Parts: sequence; C-alpha cells; structure tokens
Amino acid sequence: MAEVQQQDGGSDKGKHKKLRAKKASTHIDMTPMVDLAFLLLTFFILTTTFSKPKTMDITMPVKDKVEDEDRTKVPASQTLSILLTENDRIIWYMGIDDPTMPPQTNIADFSQDGSRSIRNVLLEKNKLVFDQVKLVEDSVKRGLIEDNPDVIKQHKAWVKAAEKKGLIVLIKPDDKSKYKNLVDMLDEMLVCNVGRYAIVELSDSELELIKNTQ
Repeated sequence: MAEVQQQDGGSDKGKHKKLRAKKASTHIDMTPMVDLAFLLLTFFILTTTFSKPKTMDITMPVKDKVEDEDRTKVPASQTLSILLTENDRIIWYMGIDDPTMPPQTNIADFSQDGSRSIRNVLLEKNKLVFDQVKLVEDSVKRGLIEDNPDVIKQHKAWVKAAEKKGLIVLIKPDDKSKYKNLVDMLDEMLVCNVGRYAIVELSDSELELIKNTQ
C-alpha cells in the first residue's frame, strides 16, 4: 500500500500569512510483497518433482579362487574385447587374449556412424540378438505383447538371456582412459542390445597390444 503524507509549510507568524505549496512524500508498504514471496516459495516447494537417481546394471567379474576347469568357457568366436585408452581411443579384437598368438586389432571411435564407429561394430557382431529384440518391439506394436515398460523390458531380457550364440563383450579400460568413455561404452551396450558384457582388467599382453597398435 502506498501512503501519501502531506506537510503544511504555512506559518502563523506575522500579520500576513504566506501560502506555500504543500509537499507530498510517498511511502511504500512492502509487507504484502513479502507475503507473496513466501507464498510462491511454498508453492514451488510443494509442486517440484525431485529427480530420482538412475542406476545402470553392470556385470562385474567375481574375484574368487576357481580352478580353470570349473570356469565357464567363453567361446572365442563370440567374444569381443574392447580396450579403452587415452584420447578417446578404442582398440577392439575378436577372440580371447592369447600371448602366444596375438589377435588382430582394430581401431574404433565413439562416433554414431562411419567406418570406425564402435556402434556399427557392435550392431554387426550382435545382429542375431539385435534382430530378436526388434521382434519384441514389433510384437508390442501389433498388440501381441502388453505395451508396458516393465513388461517390454522383461521380454527383452528373456530374449537376450535365451540366445546362447549372442555376442559377449569384455570392456577393458586402462589407467589413461576417461571415466566418460566407460559410461559411453556402457550406453552403447544398451543401444546395441548386448545381453552379456563385463568390465575386466587389462592383461600384460593387452597392454603391449595398446602400445603396438597405431
């Protein structure tokens, strides 16, 4: 509320009175503005939706003492090793790590398309599972599967787990790679529908591969 205060500048002294203009001063009451600020603050606090933390499923190798003959043998033809190193550099090869017979290495990057795109490599190697996951999405469109995110996710997980000939990816970051590269690679696993992947440590022979790969 604005109040106007008037001051009489006249004087009663003397026989003749001088008439002076009355001065007006303005006073603004800020109390309603403070009330409005608190009302807005309360409104935004009550209506704001806080972001929920998102989690990502990661398969980590178990460090236990298991005899070699008791371990699950990984088919070399289905295994893709991805070595993450400095300068956003990716080195990949098919097969298992064998120091006596070094594998043929290839260089890739994080671009979404191109001859060196790691996404294109994953899509090509994992085509069997990727096509089956697409069939699940087509079944949802045709009404054969309930259009529910949890139901769709469960069906995709069943498809990935049931296909024993699907791609197996081993992600191996070195000490010079960025944490962002690891997160980006895990995102690629989801985009390319890779059902089986794990983060493992680099071997001595793979460290030599990184040094020798140009």
